[in-house]
Amino acid sequence: MSKKKYPQRAPKRNYFAELSKTAEGRAKRAEWAKQPRKNPGRPAGVPHGYTKETIEPIRAKAKQEAERFVQIMSDNGEAPEDDFAKEALKTAVEVMRVPGETRERLAAARLVLDFTKQKPASKSDVTIGKAEGFLEGLLEQEEESTTDGTKAAADTEEAIH
Repeated sequence: MSKKKYPQRAPKRNYFAELSKTAEGRAKRAEWAKQPRKNPGRPAGVPHGYTKETIEPIRAKAKQEAERFVQIMSDNGEAPEDDFAKEALKTAVEVMRVPGETRERLAAARLVLDFTKQKPASKSDVTIGKAEGFLEGLLEQEEESTTDGTKAAADTEEAIH
């Protein structure tokens, strides 16, 4: 009996694996690796789904809106007086208006809120204030009832005697 050959079961021969077995092949591979890529992909800072050309007008519009926003705040007296703080606020508004990573946009929105709005009073302060008001109300009622009670007790004693 003769052995049957199965060409589909033959070991695979990878071109680059064969190339790396010789010194000339390794040199050729290193030379290829050093060459710049022809199409390296999206530039850094460009969000997924956009090209550099499509994101630039969106960024320019967002920058104009941010400058207008900070100018309106300055006119109303709500913007910070420090130039660095104004620049930080402009940048935060710009990042918030440009499509990109949700995490970055939320961080920018939080920063804008820190600049523009006062933080609400903490719950503990509100609770303490309510508790103090409640206790003061109880003390006032106690004093009123005590003064009324002593008058009532004095009136009943006079009536008995």
